[in-house]
Amino acid sequence: MKKIQYEKRLSGLRAYLEDHGLAGALITSYENRRYFCGFTGSSGYLIVTRTHVVLITDKRYTTQAKEQTVDCEIVEHSQDRLRLVADTMKRLGITSSVMESSMTAGEYFSLKEYLGDHRTVLEDEYFLELRMVKDEWETEAVREAIRRAEAGFDRLIPRLKTGMTEKDLADELHYLVNREGAEAMSFGTIVASGARGAMAHGFPTDKVIENGDMVVVDFGVMYDGYCSDMTRTLLFGDISRENMRIFNLVLEAGKRAVEAVRPGVHVNEVEAAHREVFIREGLDDYALRGLGHGIGLQIHECPRVQIGKDTVLKPNMIFTIEPGLYFPGVCGVRTEDDVLVTESGVENLSHTPHEIHID
Repeated sequence: MKKIQYEKRLSGLRAYLEDHGLAGALITSYENRRYFCGFTGSSGYLIVTRTHVVLITDKRYTTQAKEQTVDCEIVEHSQDRLRLVADTMKRLGITSSVMESSMTAGEYFSLKEYLGDHRTVLEDEYFLELRMVKDEWETEAVREAIRRAEAGFDRLIPRLKTGMTEKDLADELHYLVNREGAEAMSFGTIVASGARGAMAHGFPTDKVIENGDMVVVDFGVMYDGYCSDMTRTLLFGDISRENMRIFNLVLEAGKRAVEAVRPGVHVNEVEAAHREVFIREGLDDYALRGLGHGIGLQIHECPRVQIGKDTVLKPNMIFTIEPGLYFPGVCGVRTEDDVLVTESGVENLSHTPHEIHID
C-alpha cells in the first residue's frame, strides 16, 4: 500500500487528537494496528503523535514490521514491554492520550502506573467509524474476498445432494474456497437445515439433509485481511408451498432494502424498507431486530443497520443486507448480500443467485 494511503488514515486519528486536546494515541488491537501502519503481526503497540509513528513489537516480528510499515520507527521489546511502551510515550512527550477501551484491564492499569500523571481517554467507537468509509484499496480487497467465496460456492453446488450431513456440506465448502485462494474463513460457517434453520447461528452438525429441507448456509472468507459475508438458503428437493412463500418474502425484503440504499439515507430507513414486507404479512415477530452490519478488517463493523440507528450512508461504505424469517421448530430462511454505497446509489457486490434448487 502506498505511503499516501496511510497518511490519509493517520490524518483521521490525528484529527481526533487535535479535537480532544491529546498528545498521542496508543493502538493495541490487531485490526487498528494493521489499519494505521500495515503491520500484520499478532503482537505490537502502535504509538501515534501529530508527528511520529512508533511500533513496539518483539524479536519475532521486527524484520516483518520494517518490511510492512512506512515511515514508522520500530522498537524491539524483550521482557517488560509495558514499561517500554510507557517510556516511549514519555520520550515522545505524550502527557495525554487516547487508548483503545478493548485493551485488557491488566494492560491498562499497568500502563497507568508506569505513566504516572497522565490523562487518558478510552475509545473504540471512533476507530470503527473511521474505518467505516473504505478507501479504494480496501474496497478491492473486499471484492476479492467476495469473488473467492462465490467461486468456491459455485463449485460446491453440483456436489450437493440429499442424504449428506450439514458437516459434509461445510467441509466441502471450506475445501473449495481454500482452493480459490481464501486466506481463512471470516467466521464459523453456519449450516442449518430443516427445523434447525430457525437457529440464526446454527453451526453444522451430523444432521442429515432431507428432501424438502431448506438449508441456511452463511459463510465468508478473508482476502488480504478483509472479510466477505454471504448467506444463501438452499432448496433441497420438493419444497412445500408455504415454505416457498416464506422464502420468496425474504427475497422480496432483501430486494426492497437494496433499492433503498443511496448516499444521504439513514440506515434505519434501509432497515425499515425491508421490514415493511414482514409487517404487511403479519410476520415481523419472526424476524430479527436488525438487517445487517459493516464488513472490513472485522466481520462485524460499522455501519450497524439496525432499528434505531441513525448513521447516514456515505459513498464507499460496505455492509451486509441479510433479511430472514425464523420459525422455531419449523424452518428458517435468510439471504445475504454485501453492498457498496456509490456516489449515486448502490452496487451489489454479491452475484450468486438467491434461488438455488438441489435435486
